[in-house]
Amino acid sequence: MIYYYLTVALQVYCCYDAYTNKREIYWYAIILFLPVIGSFIYLFMNVFNNKDTQGINNEISTAINPSKRIKELTEKVEFSDTFANRVTLADAYFKREEYQNALLNYQTVLDGPHKNDVYVQEQLIMTNYYLNNYEKVVAVAQSLKANSEFRASKILFYLGLSYKALGKFNNAEKNLRALDVRYSNYQERLVLAQFLLEREKPKEAKELVEELLTEFNYMSSPNMKLHKTTFAEVKKLSDAILLNHT
Repeated sequence: MIYYYLTVALQVYCCYDAYTNKREIYWYAIILFLPVIGSFIYLFMNVFNNKDTQGINNEISTAINPSKRIKELTEKVEFSDTFANRVTLADAYFKREEYQNALLNYQTVLDGPHKNDVYVQEQLIMTNYYLNNYEKVVAVAQSLKANSEFRASKILFYLGLSYKALGKFNNAEKNLRALDVRYSNYQERLVLAQFLLEREKPKEAKELVEELLTEFNYMSSPNMKLHKTTFAEVKKLSDAILLNHT
């Protein structure tokens, strides 16, 4: 019984502190629905606060209320519309899969002195791909050809996928094959194997899949865990090839 009263008293104190300090509404839900744990989380993040816990508090707040991060970054851009602030906002939109908003912000910085920034160009390629703007992906990638970093794997990957979506299969295969580098690019090489199978090249697809499975056997345990999902798909593809093309 004493435990119950102590818990209620703790909740009342936390709710009172949240009210007087105008905390976000989600804190009340945490305090009320997680009586003990929630109250201690509140106390740790808000009452016994310092610089370290403030950072953790911000991360938790963002996880609970994702739009809070966007709002803060938007206000930051409105106060100081710098290249770094605008790109950070675009990245936040991209992470939330709000690709149209991400695109608008990436394009904004490309209108100025940073129009040749490689990172933004790469993000622009991926954003346009997810918006099904395949022709735009090709156009942006072509503009990067003169850059020494053009062969970055993600650029070639999304360029290849865009060519595929446009029905330009030879160009798609050329770019995807450029990613066939041993002991790397596992997801990209899986996609290449699937593409080769679709193009009725089962022998080449089989060779690539066998190569991938061999590499998996030589991986360290941490890498095996890291790429577990990809290689599960590789094994499925291997079984499908054996079943349908033997």
